[in-house]
Amino acid sequence: MQEENGQDKRKNHPKRNEKLLAWFLILSLFIGSLLLAFGLNITPLLLVGLAGGLIFAYRYTYFSFYLALFLLPFLGIAVTIPTGNLIFSERAFGGSIDIFLGELIILFVLAAWAIKVLVLWLKRRDIGWQPKLPLWKYYSGLVAAHLISAFSSFGPDPILVLKFVLRPVIFCYLAFVALPVNLIRSRRRLKAALGVLTAVGCIAAVNGLISLVLVPAAGSFIRAQPIALFGTNPIGENHNVLAELLLATGPIALALATMVKKQATRRVLFALAAVQSLVALLTFARTAWIVFFLQIVFMLATEWRAAVKKHIAALFALALLLLPLAILQVSFSFSTTAQSSNLTRWMLTDIAYQAFLEQPLIGSGAGTFILRVGNAQIFYQEFGDPLDAHGFIQKLAVETGLVGLLAYAIFLIGGMLLVRRQLDQLKGNSRLAGFALTAGAGGAIAYQFLNTAYWSAHMWLPIGMMLAGLAVLQSSEESEAENTFAPV
Repeated sequence: MQEENGQDKRKNHPKRNEKLLAWFLILSLFIGSLLLAFGLNITPLLLVGLAGGLIFAYRYTYFSFYLALFLLPFLGIAVTIPTGNLIFSERAFGGSIDIFLGELIILFVLAAWAIKVLVLWLKRRDIGWQPKLPLWKYYSGLVAAHLISAFSSFGPDPILVLKFVLRPVIFCYLAFVALPVNLIRSRRRLKAALGVLTAVGCIAAVNGLISLVLVPAAGSFIRAQPIALFGTNPIGENHNVLAELLLATGPIALALATMVKKQATRRVLFALAAVQSLVALLTFARTAWIVFFLQIVFMLATEWRAAVKKHIAALFALALLLLPLAILQVSFSFSTTAQSSNLTRWMLTDIAYQAFLEQPLIGSGAGTFILRVGNAQIFYQEFGDPLDAHGFIQKLAVETGLVGLLAYAIFLIGGMLLVRRQLDQLKGNSRLAGFALTAGAGGAIAYQFLNTAYWSAHMWLPIGMMLAGLAVLQSSEESEAENTFAPV
């Protein structure tokens, strides 16, 4: 999106924009006052904070967007917003809303973007602010599958199902897929967004490297894992959270490297991408090794295929360097810790299978997987508190049944066909950048076949960045000759 054009038009009509924003804020305050009268625990300070956040996001949309991108991967930083004693809020939220800080900021950006779409596109027909909703037809099937699950014979609470449909299902699409595609419409914006996420990956990688020194070994293994900073763990508490983040930001750093002109900067970014991938492997998360292998195979079979023969010796040397780590990974996979994790996953999978057989068509209801696990006394006796599904397929099978699984399959197939068409139109360095972004998004999707962050920025933001990046790379006119280079 050409923000400069939008800014010029806003400068031509400052009073109209400010008047619209003023009326929007007045309406928000009025609605907030009504909710307060009905028992919603909104303090004046909170109300002023929400209004201030919206004004700031409206005036500084791109700064707010980049700030949200920086904070979204940090799943350990959350805020709690009280909702009071409203019957709906008690039933749907339990008296409070827990939301990640990055998601809270992205909500302000979403609201600001919606206002600008109303003003600059619907009223003025500014093509630069025309909304784009990539893959929305395919994704709407996934939304519909979750809505239909409210009619399950399992008897889910319709309000809780609706809450789950709104957040996370619709929210993940709007915030992590649609918003990046709409705000990133130029190479300059794309490089800035990729730079922010590369910085996040560097912070996470350093965090993991420090843990190798400061955190005591678990048994005979020392593994990279998130560590607390100032009493909180911004990345999260699980090594899988660190690994899945780094396997998304590593390809993003690689894509950014292909877009910069200075050779020195390009080499630094290549090194940062390699370090992030290495730290992901040092978590010794089995899923991380599987996903990394899939990403490498994808790149070698596509964009790097021509360079394989040329750099076969270097690739062989790299494989030898990784061999000791691979041996450690295999050894760890047979350890007591890994076997305990396997038992937990198998138990969850068995519960999911049995629940699926009971309601195979439309599932048990959106957001009910943990409830199904909680009803299994044997799981509580063996492993304690119920856990969410360790795999997106199990999650969808239980909660939305065959309808949800089919909808997700259609979404993936539709997305792959779109991405393939866009990749075929890229050339030179833009082509390598597109394949790197695709590897990052594909890795994020693959990781959630075996993990629990399927409804978070860790999975959906790489998809949004890929779609935004491919659209920019495809539409940009590369008049200057680009020297295609092989990976180093």
